[in-house]
Amino acid sequence: MGSEQLLQLTKLLLEVFFTLAAISFLYRDNPIYKFAEHFFVGIAAGYWIVLQFHTVFLPKLWYPLVHKGIMGEELRPEEHRVVLLLLFFPGILGLMMFAQFSRENAWLARWPMGIVIGSFAGAAVTGFASGDLVPQIQANLLPIVQPGSWAKFLEAPLFQAKLLAFLDFLSFPILILGVFCCLIYFFFSKEHRGATGAAATIGIWFLMVSFGASYGRTVATRVSLFLERATFLLTDTTLIGGRPFQNWKITALVAAPMVGFLVAYFGVLRRGEEQGEGEGS
Repeated sequence: MGSEQLLQLTKLLLEVFFTLAAISFLYRDNPIYKFAEHFFVGIAAGYWIVLQFHTVFLPKLWYPLVHKGIMGEELRPEEHRVVLLLLFFPGILGLMMFAQFSRENAWLARWPMGIVIGSFAGAAVTGFASGDLVPQIQANLLPIVQPGSWAKFLEAPLFQAKLLAFLDFLSFPILILGVFCCLIYFFFSKEHRGATGAAATIGIWFLMVSFGASYGRTVATRVSLFLERATFLLTDTTLIGGRPFQNWKITALVAAPMVGFLVAYFGVLRRGEEQGEGEGS
């Protein structure tokens, strides 16, 4: 087996191992799952640091400040060295973030953190207003009945088509009622009694339906991901060097020592707990 085939086989073994390690949490928390979790977090953190270094630090601070601002290299006509030298101040603020590692100088990190939080909050307010709030308001400024829906209902030939057309006719009234009742539910300046309480109760029903649909969609997505992993472990075939490897055999080969380790680990853990209870009694 050549080096390329060995690399492909190692990749397959790692895919199977980490998939089984994540699934092992369904039984209970265990060292194999913790290893996979810490490995994933470490890889993600390292990748994020390298990505930020090459996509943010170098092109947006180091090259403009050092190469163009200080050395004056590769300046474009629209660029000015004095403006680029102002990048020195955000660079200092970035270095002040590392003061968090010192107990005596940790207060220095509050200045860049305050600037970051303040600027992000200001950008988020305008961003959410223009990207979410205003489009949602525009999307709910609807006519009471969708134009043409009643005529479509009358012209529908079959019962099923009439039912779908009738639901289409009710879509706008239901949407308007749901938005109004949900807003009443979150209106706390008036006690929820009488008509206000009835509207708030209807709003709760709309919210529960919305949350249920969202939760069901999330669960369906996770189930589809699990089925994809189960298919990979049990039915897929991987070609390595032109030779087919049945994944279920690799899965059994990897799962056997993992199960043996977990049985031994929890056996030792259980005996330790029993001995502790015996000594305590």
